[in-house]
Amino acid sequence: MCGASPGRSKVLGMRLDRSIGRWPRAKRGIAVSVCRCGVCGLVYSDPQPQPRSVQDHYGIPPETYWRSITSEVPESYFASQIAIAKRLVHFTSGMSALDIGVGLGNATVQLSRAGFHVHGVEPSTPFRSFALERTGLSADRIRNASIETAEFQPSSFDFITFGAVLEHLYDPAGCLARAMRWLKPDGILHVEVPSSDHLISKLINLYFKAAGSSFVTNLSPMHSPFHLYEFTRSSFVLNGAGAGYEVVESAIDVCSIYHFPRWSHGLLRKIMVSSDTGMQLTVWLKKRRR
Repeated sequence: MCGASPGRSKVLGMRLDRSIGRWPRAKRGIAVSVCRCGVCGLVYSDPQPQPRSVQDHYGIPPETYWRSITSEVPESYFASQIAIAKRLVHFTSGMSALDIGVGLGNATVQLSRAGFHVHGVEPSTPFRSFALERTGLSADRIRNASIETAEFQPSSFDFITFGAVLEHLYDPAGCLARAMRWLKPDGILHVEVPSSDHLISKLINLYFKAAGSSFVTNLSPMHSPFHLYEFTRSSFVLNGAGAGYEVVESAIDVCSIYHFPRWSHGLLRKIMVSSDTGMQLTVWLKKRRR
C-alpha cells in the first residue's frame, strides 16, 4: 500500500490454516508468517497463500459463509454510508454507482432504493445468483467477475463501494488503482476494512504470547472469512499520494466484541472509542482531477 520494502516490516507471529482457539500450543497445521509494515502499519501474511480458483474459497452456498441472512434488506442497512456518499458526491438522482463484491446484494438494493443507477461485480457464482434474485437486476448489471477481471469504461461511476472486500484481495493497491480508473474525477470511493490497530487483537496476541505460543489472531488467509490484510488510515493516505486520490473522511467503529466476557464489554468499548482502536476502519477516497 505505501511502497515500503519488506525489510521495513516486522514479523508479529504465525497464523494457522484453521481457528486457533484458546489453547494455541495444542494446535497443528500449516502456518504462514504475519507481518506489520513499519511505515504505514499494514498487516499482511508472507507468503500469501492463494487458492487455485476463487470458487475454492467463495463458491459455497451463501448461508454457509454468512451467519444469518434476512428475508428482506432492512431500511437501515448501509443507510449511513449512503448518506455520506450523497453528501460527498453532491448527489442528483440517477448518478452511477458500482458495488464491488456484491455478496448477498444488500448494499446494491439500498443504493438502488436511494436513487443510484447501480452495477455490481461478484466473483462467487452462488453469491451472484442469490444477489440477482434479491435485487431483481438483470444479469448484465451484476457481472460474474472479480475486480481483477471486470471491464468498465474509464470515468463511468460517481460512487464506488468496497464494503468488506479489500481485505480479501491479493493486490489491494492494484485493485484500488483499477477502481480509480472507473471513477469519475471528484468521484468518491468508499472502503470498509479491518483495522490493524484493533485492541482486541492486541490483547489476544498478548495472551498467546503469555501462553508460550508464537501464534497471533490477525488475519485468516487460509480459512473463512479469508482475510489477507488489515489496514490503517496511513495505508490509504500514503497509497493515495501516488494513486491519484485523497482521504477526505475516515472513521473507526468498535463493532462486535468477541472472546471476552460480557461484563467487560462496556469498558473495552469505551477504551476503543477513546483510542480509535475499534475493529473496522472506514475511509472515503476522492479521486483527484488531473
